Amino acid sequence: MRAGLWVGILCIVWGLLPLQTVVAQGNKKAKVKIVNADSLLVGTLGKPSRFIGNVHMTHENTLMWCDSLYQYELPDSNYLEAFGHVRVIKNDSIRMSGDYMYYDANKKLIQVRRNVTLEDPQMVLTTDFLDYDGLFDIGYYFNWGQLKDSQNTLDSKKGNYFTQTKIALFKDSVKVNSPEYLIFSDTLKYNTETKLVSILGPTNIYGKGEDNNTLYSEDGWYDSNLGHAELYKNNRVTHLSYEGVADTMVIDSITGMAYLYWNVTLVDTGNNVIVKGEYAQMDREQNKAFVTDSALLIMVGKQDSLFVHGDTLFMDQDSAKNQILRAYYKVKFFSQDLQGLCDSMVYLSVDSTITLHNEPVVWASGNQMTAEKISLLTGNGTIKEFYLNTKAFMVSRREETEMYDQIKGRNMTGYFRDNELYMVYVNGNGETIYFPDDKGNIIGVNTANSSNIRIMIDKRKVTDIVFINKPDGELNPLFLADPEEARLKDFRWLKYMQPLNKFDIFKETQEPEPVEKEEEEKE
Repeated sequence: MRAGLWVGILCIVWGLLPLQTVVAQGNKKAKVKIVNADSLLVGTLGKPSRFIGNVHMTHENTLMWCDSLYQYELPDSNYLEAFGHVRVIKNDSIRMSGDYMYYDANKKLIQVRRNVTLEDPQMVLTTDFLDYDGLFDIGYYFNWGQLKDSQNTLDSKKGNYFTQTKIALFKDSVKVNSPEYLIFSDTLKYNTETKLVSILGPTNIYGKGEDNNTLYSEDGWYDSNLGHAELYKNNRVTHLSYEGVADTMVIDSITGMAYLYWNVTLVDTGNNVIVKGEYAQMDREQNKAFVTDSALLIMVGKQDSLFVHGDTLFMDQDSAKNQILRAYYKVKFFSQDLQGLCDSMVYLSVDSTITLHNEPVVWASGNQMTAEKISLLTGNGTIKEFYLNTKAFMVSRREETEMYDQIKGRNMTGYFRDNELYMVYVNGNGETIYFPDDKGNIIGVNTANSSNIRIMIDKRKVTDIVFINKPDGELNPLFLADPEEARLKDFRWLKYMQPLNKFDIFKETQEPEPVEKEEEEKE
């Protein structure tokens, strides 16, 4: 027993002597204390001494264990190599383990290899290559690693973990598995205490719900505790058939709400619809959204697109999940073949119908149309039919004259071919005034009334009128009639309100001053 005790003491003494010598020669560097070893092989001729079995050592606030230890007796060095079941405890809270460790006591550098773990009360980091800087309490891995805590699992090719601030920095092929999302990124920062993910480079975020929401950003953050994200650079969100971009996005996965700010664009790929504005809200649970502030709706067609502006644009779905688009307040729209304005508009994707409410005015094929409500049946970017409901009135001007072909009735239906109006049917209280011509020369003024009327149109001119029920009318020579007085009741010529291009839909309509006032000013 005494011989064994003396062997153990001798092992410890021999283990301490070289390091103590280095300390004396190295400006009083702190020494490593070898507390225990089962046996010792003393090094000779420059070979290290080897401590074998249940090796335990300490250095300042660091405790270390291993199966065997190499101690090097070199000038100005203070390092060890540990093999087998390596364990390290630093500051009572940082724990490391692995198969191999290199420890430089002067630099407080720990290098652990193979089956490595780094643990603190917040997380567990696993890798095969870990360097730990004891001066700044930073762990580095450089050939794949995984950090796991109570909320998330993060994988990357390279990473740093700052044990004092509880912040991890991940680089290259980063993957985060959180309760709500899968995140793939080039560069991320993560706080293991707050569970806050900071986006520092190109990042894709995939929702785990049935609707497959996805996000893309290059700068922002995501709170995995609250399911809340804020994105600030090159942001994109997709939801069902929607895709949205904006300068800033605020997204709450718990409520299903997304708030988009500045340079907002929403695209409905299923219905070829684009909505733009400066502010938008998207409701994932209700499958609806709205855009306001310079709001613009673009209905993309094969040959032409319809541009619509209103104070606010809404996107919704009916019970059958058909798309509904609504525009409210001071609505104007423009395409090459169709222009108009109203106070509110509704578009139904199920039948491609546009309905205009509250003093609507529409211009198509050289005709101005008004009614209490106007509906337009569209398809493939073209107009197929229109419906003027209640107080229907259609007017077209004969070139630059003051002569106007007019059709009036209770309701009116128009039919288009190749985006040109070719037939109008008046249902109830039909009245007409038109100027027939003979080989391009206007020959008179035709006034006629009938409850139901069918009007044929070619090249934007009335070519034939069929009075279905007891017509009452007359044709007067042009010299016997004053074209400027040939007006049906409620006649209005609203050309000054017509948008002439897609930029006009954003302009305030200015009513022209009366002619009498202009003449007074000239005088």
